[in-house]
Amino acid sequence: MTTSATRPSNIANGIAPGRQRWLKRGMPSPRSLLIVNPNTSTPITETIAALVRAQLGDRFALRTATAEFGFRYIASRAGIAVAGHAVLDAVAKALAHGERPDAILLACFGDPGFDALSEACDIPVVGFAEAGLRAAAALPGSFIAATRGDVWREVILELAQKLGVADNLASMETIDHLADDPIAIADFLGARAREVGASRVLMGGSGLIPMLDAIAAASTFPVLDAHRAAIDKAAHAAETPAGPRRPAPARVRVEGVSSALEQLFAGSGLALPVATQG
Repeated sequence: MTTSATRPSNIANGIAPGRQRWLKRGMPSPRSLLIVNPNTSTPITETIAALVRAQLGDRFALRTATAEFGFRYIASRAGIAVAGHAVLDAVAKALAHGERPDAILLACFGDPGFDALSEACDIPVVGFAEAGLRAAAALPGSFIAATRGDVWREVILELAQKLGVADNLASMETIDHLADDPIAIADFLGARAREVGASRVLMGGSGLIPMLDAIAAASTFPVLDAHRAAIDKAAHAAETPAGPRRPAPARVRVEGVSSALEQLFAGSGLALPVATQG
């Protein structure tokens, strides 16, 4: 998913419409969110930004970043690894260009680069998968999760274990065998939920966003939208004082990354200061 630090953002003049209106009124600027898409698909970035804007309205100024390199659709472990680097690079370039968001929304159901980004910057990071799994697990009963892509099935199961919610996750389903038919998807997931005794269905995957309302309407089980859960969590994180950062390891030399990423690593205490690396 992607970021646009060097190419034009889908927000005019780098200022979200809501922020433009606040500035015209002479009022304090609202808090801001940086939406980072780890794949290189600008249309997906625009879909996610539209969802965030519809949910939050003028409460936040929005900026987007789309990965400048990597895969247009992430469907492999290699793609996930590259996306983690692209996420770090995108955020580093946004910060180098003067952005200072109050929270970062990592807009991929699988959260590539989440831990590295959280380590490298002192801004709250919220991921679609992490927020969705926590929200689903906080409700009574078990749940099933669903997305497209076999690799994401593995990743979500691993993440559920890491977050301590694996016992709440009754099944992780992929729906690659189903067409973009909300009724067929709802019927399949409803049948799977009944089979495993789950109380609800968690759905994630940016490509599914346009269908999620229709799937929920056709479903006999409650459908929890991981994206909306993450947007709410990011908004709350942006309005909440940040906690202490984790201790940084010993600084080491870093080579071969972009100058913006080198500066981010140096500023976070992960790498030697840029001036001393020559």
